[in-house]
Amino acid sequence: MSNHRTPLAVAEALIGRPEKIGEIVGVHPKSPYQWRDKSGLRAAGDIPYDAHKRALLAYAAANCIPLTAEHLIWGTSEDELARLVASLPVAPAFSSRREAAE
Repeated sequence: MSNHRTPLAVAEALIGRPEKIGEIVGVHPKSPYQWRDKSGLRAAGDIPYDAHKRALLAYAAANCIPLTAEHLIWGTSEDELARLVASLPVAPAFSSRREAAE
């Protein structure tokens, strides 16, 4: 089991389900599910475009979510992600915080 979480996993844990991320970045709601798998141009879990990352950062800033550019480029450790999720005023659009951290 890896102790590292991908940029997409960080965004999902802090913001919500892939459908929410798709809405924020302006793509089809199901498109972020495809980002979980690698493609010819990016690694699994990478968010494909800088414009998407900027949209997520703007949303996070407007909603007091502790998401940083570093998270969207490198991801973060499982422990750090757990601390970030615990610091949120309300849980993201998941059925439980545990699901968000997995």
